[in-house]
Amino acid sequence: MFAIVFAASFVVLFVGGAAEVNRCLLAANVLLTIVQSANVFFAFRNRHEDVGVALLVCLLVSIGLMWVEYIWSWNYTVKAMTIGFE
Repeated sequence: MFAIVFAASFVVLFVGGAAEVNRCLLAANVLLTIVQSANVFFAFRNRHEDVGVALLVCLLVSIGLMWVEYIWSWNYTVKAMTIGFE
């Protein structure tokens, strides 16, 4: 699910799109990261260490990709989130 939303947000952010769409996709990315964190927590709590480690790796990759997309190109992101490219 994260891959689909991430791909959509990457395309909308860097190809151009309305600021509202960029904000909605950022919110979806953050929500999916929170849900993935809960998945990791419950996997380790229920003693499924192998699944927990795999989910933790997926969580770290998703956080890293969000870092690259939103933080490394901060000036571009701010413009996309505020005025958009319409």
